Amino acid sequence: MAKTAIQKSDLLSAEEIGPLAVNPAGEGFLFFSVEVSGGSQRISFCSGLPPRFNGGSDKSSLFRMLRALSPADFKRLRAALNQARTSGKGEALYRLTREGGSRFIRHQIMMQKEADVLRAHHLLQDITAEHTRSAEIKVSEERFRKLFETAEDLIFILDGKGNFILINQNGALAMEYIPEEITGRHFLEFVTDDKKADVARSFSEIVKSGQIVTFESSFLSKYGKNIIFEINARVPSTSSVPEGVLGIGRNITARSKDQDKMRDLNSKLIEANRIISIERDRARQKISVLEELNRLKNDFLSNISHELRTPLASIIGFAETIHSDPSMAPEMRDEFNSIILNEAKRLSRLINNVLDISRIEEGTVTLNKEYFKLEEAVAPLLEAYIKQSAEKGVTFKHELPGNEVLLYADKENFLRVADNLLSNALKFTDAGGRMTLFIKTFYREIEIIVTDTGIGIPKNDLPFIFQKFYRVSRPGAQIPGTGLGLALSKQIIDLHKGMITVRSEENKGTTFVVKLPIIKQRTE
Repeated sequence: MAKTAIQKSDLLSAEEIGPLAVNPAGEGFLFFSVEVSGGSQRISFCSGLPPRFNGGSDKSSLFRMLRALSPADFKRLRAALNQARTSGKGEALYRLTREGGSRFIRHQIMMQKEADVLRAHHLLQDITAEHTRSAEIKVSEERFRKLFETAEDLIFILDGKGNFILINQNGALAMEYIPEEITGRHFLEFVTDDKKADVARSFSEIVKSGQIVTFESSFLSKYGKNIIFEINARVPSTSSVPEGVLGIGRNITARSKDQDKMRDLNSKLIEANRIISIERDRARQKISVLEELNRLKNDFLSNISHELRTPLASIIGFAETIHSDPSMAPEMRDEFNSIILNEAKRLSRLINNVLDISRIEEGTVTLNKEYFKLEEAVAPLLEAYIKQSAEKGVTFKHELPGNEVLLYADKENFLRVADNLLSNALKFTDAGGRMTLFIKTFYREIEIIVTDTGIGIPKNDLPFIFQKFYRVSRPGAQIPGTGLGLALSKQIIDLHKGMITVRSEENKGTTFVVKLPIIKQRTE
């Protein structure tokens, strides 16, 4: 009768059994040893319960269980046995199917040979639950893989240094790459230069906050295109040391272009509205200007009529007196003739002013330039205003250069400007006031300064005093004039490539400064 008692020498040590009996979890596990010696074999040790298949837990259950193997599974088991015979270890995974369902088994084998005895140690583990979980994980992974590969959005995982670990196919293709060309490279390598600083700040915020952060990133594609993504990213680990970044990006290039177009159209709309507003203002200003021109024209006609009638009345009056009195004394006749002559000259100057300003504006005037000595030219003018200022009770002082100055200019028009400025100074200065004429020479120009202590010019009127027909409104004061003198003076100065400026304060006087280029200056 065969020996059935289990001897200690028949068993493996704890160190030998350990590798076989790791994590024997599940519905059951079975450990048994088979000895082969002299052509016979026996089960020398059996422990644990086989998987539950409507049978007992004795050794016969083991053989019933093995007979339930399918041919393919039995083939795998035999292959594991052959592997164990050659290398000492073997393993097979198979499924047992009987009434009540299927169970998945992991069968591990270890063989030892001592003298003529071969021992085969078998560990069977029921891994049905593990297999089910593994299958579920595989299904889940397959679903994720399909989602990962078919998603139109960019999906990526970065390591702790910001290098791509994983990127989906469509995300890489959107940047005109394949995944293999991106994997292992740093995220910022693909970001356009103008966005790198912003993206780096966004990643810093992701690491610090541990929350989902949304930001825009402009990528430079493989072929130089700008691709704009709106990215949601976060650190997937809750540990204090970030292990990487998981991100999903939506391609918003088209939307961004549309937004740019909308912003551009909005800017154009704002500009169009601004232009419309300006044109409306200009239209209103044109109406105002036309109204002002019409007013100035009416004022001019009224003033010119008065200015024309005054000398004409004098001429007619004195002429009629001479004509009606043949016995008039020669001295009186000469005086009246002198008055008639002066008034006729005044009338002629007025008419010439009107004609000249029109010719200058039309560009048809021609300057009759000549060389003349400044002091000799202004002497008669100074003499006349010395007399007129004394008659009005206004102090008139003048100062000329100490050296002889030779000008090359239109003498008549030059004196007309000086006459207009002195005339205004005397006209708007009351008795007891002062008026002054300074003529100074510099290296390349002559400066003529006319000042007075008269009624001055209001600040609001200063910008317009060189406009033709413009006259300062002075309520209650009826001062004669056509509004042409200063306009004509400025145009004459401009034709000589000179400059005229004015400084004035109401009730404190006025200063006009004329600058003209010097052609020649000779020192005695």
